Amino acid sequence: MNDIKRTHEASSLREFFDDQLDHLQNLVNGLSSHIHDEIQQAEKDKEIVETFVDVSNSKMRAVQGYAHKLREHVRSLYNHVLQIVDEIPPPVDLNLDAFGTDTLITALFVNSNDIDKLFKTDPNVNAFLHAHSKDEAPILYGLLTADKSEKSTLGMSIQGDMLIREVPQQAVNFSEHKIHTPCTSSEELNAALKEYLFTRVVALIRQEMMAHSTDQAFNADKSYQSKINSMANPDVYLNTLVNYLENPANLLSINKIHFKLSKMGIKLEDDDPQSANEFDIHELNWRNNIRVVLLQITHAR
Repeated sequence: MNDIKRTHEASSLREFFDDQLDHLQNLVNGLSSHIHDEIQQAEKDKEIVETFVDVSNSKMRAVQGYAHKLREHVRSLYNHVLQIVDEIPPPVDLNLDAFGTDTLITALFVNSNDIDKLFKTDPNVNAFLHAHSKDEAPILYGLLTADKSEKSTLGMSIQGDMLIREVPQQAVNFSEHKIHTPCTSSEELNAALKEYLFTRVVALIRQEMMAHSTDQAFNADKSYQSKINSMANPDVYLNTLVNYLENPANLLSINKIHFKLSKMGIKLEDDDPQSANEFDIHELNWRNNIRVVLLQITHAR
């Protein structure tokens, strides 16, 4: 009887220790995974910071600990860019057949010939087509941008059975169509979209910083202290730049806007019975109120 009891106790102890070992192993694996993730995140942060410095001003590398000072702010900006990316819809087909069937494409272009002309004349597309055969890349993926303008005008309107003239109207036009980052797959396009938004917002910051530096140099005196406090000093430049990065939403935002346009590009009220195109656009608003319509596109060659 005692042997049976001792055997049972030994078995219970083995199960207990086995459970503890399994638990310990899981903790070790979890810790190893966490450390691995932290290392990967640190490497990614380093890459993002160096890209930021390359695009903005490489002279900041003269500042002691520049990467540490920038890391949190640049990561915050990059995370904001990722949030913007999540708001942009999946690619739409931009082919001749899309004109007349897709209300957004119909509104963006005057006629289907404009689509054909865009793909024949856009330099980014030409470079891509020369580098990739049709067999290698039967479908082109890319980003399409366009400028949107709204203009007050006078036109005609039907109210009941009456034709009313000289009615104030708002005409909407899209122009300056460009194709960016042509590539061969949706995965490449997703990566290209992130890079396009990030490098573009950094380039605009650089322009603004350069303008600020120029104004300061023009108005400053020639004293030693003035030079120390000027933007030509990498430390001052970096500190000023950090202030620009405090609120990423001020640098880039996105607006989803619903339109109901007549065939002539006139804004219509929701209850207007005229034949109309209804669609949503996603408009990027860069710092200094620079706006551009953006959509992801595919194009069958």
